[in-house]
Amino acid sequence: MGARQRLNSIYATRILIIATLCGTVTESWGIFALVAIAMAAISVHGGSIRPSPLPQHRRRFRHR
Repeated sequence: MGARQRLNSIYATRILIIATLCGTVTESWGIFALVAIAMAAISVHGGSIRPSPLPQHRRRFRHR
């Protein structure tokens, strides 16, 4: 497992723990889902969670 996958799994675990706590306190599955989705989107947008890079053959076509 590479460093990027380890960091992504740590951030994903953190997101699930915080979402679980929020969902438990409010006793709502909806709040759990909302917090998990919002935190994941913020982490991806902010660069904390980095998706895997595109394959080489796809990169070439995107640089027009």
